[in-house]
Parts: sequence; C-alpha cells; structure tokens
Amino acid sequence: MKKLVILLIGFVLAYSENMIINSKHFEYNQTSNISIFRDDVNATKGFDNILTDKLTVYFTKDKKLSKLIADGDVRFKVKDKNSTYEGTSKKLSYEATKEIFIFEGDVHIKKLEDNQELFGQKVVINKKDGTANVVGKKNKPLKFIIKVN
Repeated sequence: MKKLVILLIGFVLAYSENMIINSKHFEYNQTSNISIFRDDVNATKGFDNILTDKLTVYFTKDKKLSKLIADGDVRFKVKDKNSTYEGTSKKLSYEATKEIFIFEGDVHIKKLEDNQELFGQKVVINKKDGTANVVGKKNKPLKFIIKVN
C-alpha cells in the first residue's frame, strides 16, 4: 500500500503541474490518459481546493492537465484574479487551458471578500478575466444575496 501511495504521489507531482490529490482509491488508464480518484478526494492546486466523492482528471498526450471533473458531494474554494469563492455543487468541471470553472447542480457560492452569495443551477467562472455567468433552475430563478452596509 505504501508503494502505491508513493507511486501515486510521484505520478501526480510529475504529470499534473503541482496538483496534489489525496483519495482512498486510484485508477489510471495509460491509453486514454485519464486518472480517476474515488472516496474522500481532496485536490489542491495552488490556492484552489476541491473536495469530492469522485474526481476524473484528463491529461493531454504530452501529460499536461487538460480538464478535471468532480462528481458527487462537491465542496470547493477557488480564486480568480480579484475574488475568492467557496461553496458547494453536485458537479464541478475545470477546463485547464481556458482556466474556466463550471459548477452545476444546486450551486451555492459565497464570495469571501464581500460575503455576497448566489444560488443557481449553473455557474461559470473565468479565472483569466474574472467574469462569472449564472443560470437559475428551470422553474426557479437564481438567487443573489448582496450584503449592503
């Protein structure tokens, strides 16, 4: 077991550009360059942190991070140019080349700098330009709470 953990840590550090992932289960498909982490997954890259039930990590042919998808009970803390966000969702996708986070399913995000909160079905945050796009549920509008002094 210790050898597997050391191999896993070495693999993650070598191929994912300083991303550290802890989990109870790990699968890797060398042909498709896909890694799957299950059970108590904790992924950290720089400031960003994702806690989830399952994390699928996709690599390019030259072993660079392409995208990742977190499924299940997703909790996160991410940062863009100007803001820090923390929250929950059912699914989180990250497109590495575009630096875009996509949160889906019962999304609740709190912007830590000013305690603004939003609730919706889908939220897209672009880390490069600091923009966000929020979509409400089909039969329920999105909810945005602004703290006013």
